[in-house]
Amino acid sequence: MKRSGSSDSEFPARVGPVSYLGLALLSQTGMSFVQQGLIVLGAVFLKVYNLNLTQLGLVTTALASGVMVSMVFVGGFVDRRGPRTILFWGTVLMTGLSLLLLLTRSFAYLLVVLVFLGMALATAPAAGTKAVFTAFHNRSRGLVMGIRQTGVPLGATLAAWLLPALALHFGLHTIYEVFSIELLVTGWVFCAAMYAWPTAPRRAGGWLPIERSEIRYLTRPALTAFVMSAGQYILLTYSITALEHHHIGIEVAGIILAASQISGGVARILLGQLSDRVRHRSKVIAGVAVSGATIALIVGLLPTNASVWIVAVIWVIFGFSAVGWNALVLTWAGESVSSSNSGAAMSLTASFVFFGAAIFPPLFGAVVDLTHHYVFGWLMLMVVLLFGAWVAFGAESSVRG
Repeated sequence: MKRSGSSDSEFPARVGPVSYLGLALLSQTGMSFVQQGLIVLGAVFLKVYNLNLTQLGLVTTALASGVMVSMVFVGGFVDRRGPRTILFWGTVLMTGLSLLLLLTRSFAYLLVVLVFLGMALATAPAAGTKAVFTAFHNRSRGLVMGIRQTGVPLGATLAAWLLPALALHFGLHTIYEVFSIELLVTGWVFCAAMYAWPTAPRRAGGWLPIERSEIRYLTRPALTAFVMSAGQYILLTYSITALEHHHIGIEVAGIILAASQISGGVARILLGQLSDRVRHRSKVIAGVAVSGATIALIVGLLPTNASVWIVAVIWVIFGFSAVGWNALVLTWAGESVSSSNSGAAMSLTASFVFFGAAIFPPLFGAVVDLTHHYVFGWLMLMVVLLFGAWVAFGAESSVRG
């Protein structure tokens, strides 16, 4: 990962590149533990608030909508003010809003708080991607971005492993208190590793956070991000309820979901390395999409009395495909524009990830509610991922030298 002739003293941070990347990973993991964890807790909300599957999908929609709206603009602020300032104040907002969850008494109030919490949570990935993308400008970005983005499935893994059991034994209020503490710690620790960034002048040219002339280069990455998010967030939102349909208890289902997220985290690193070598991010994404569509079909045809071990193996493979693509599409977007607009490009593309996260989970839930069969939901996902493969494969996304 290190250039020949370079040294840690030349690295633009208060710590060396390995420590910096580790703290970036920690920050993303902390944010993901909350954002992905609240989605994992959907299975608990299902019982607490007496929801159907469509309403369960609205938990993901509320969070994703907040992140999506914020992501459209926060990337531009990161480019102008620097990731350190944005992450510092974003951490304050995330911590305060997570404490508001302690006051929730109804599902409607929960959804409102989740929208605003999602808006605050967006500061962590927006600042983190810019901080890593810029600091490692002279190194293999596919690998380092893959490592940093591994924080998303790592946070989801910890959430899936710990939160169902914690909710059963200690209740939701204890979990909300844990959320606020870990957000404060992980966010500010990464801030401490960064130097203060010079403030860039406000860009002329309207409300868009990126130059209009460069918007066209983001069409394919953004559309790919939107479509591919279906697999990641349907897997996260409905795995526990779908596994219960296979007669698997909630705690074991949480462990299986955690294993699938670990697989997705490994995929982000391996696929990042692969894309650095083949120098075509989009073609790698297309292959992952086809793989995900195939597994979605297999899951849909899986009998309800299948062995728990067979189900677990399939879910782990599913996680590799459904979760592993994310870092590639953000790196693809950042490399498609000038470096001064890279933060805005990655944030804008990430907003399409969350746009998809807002749309596809409740759509999946509605299909299952209407047909009373999960198979039709998985078939819908298969079609969506095949479309994503077609979009990505037709793109020109060679890595610029």
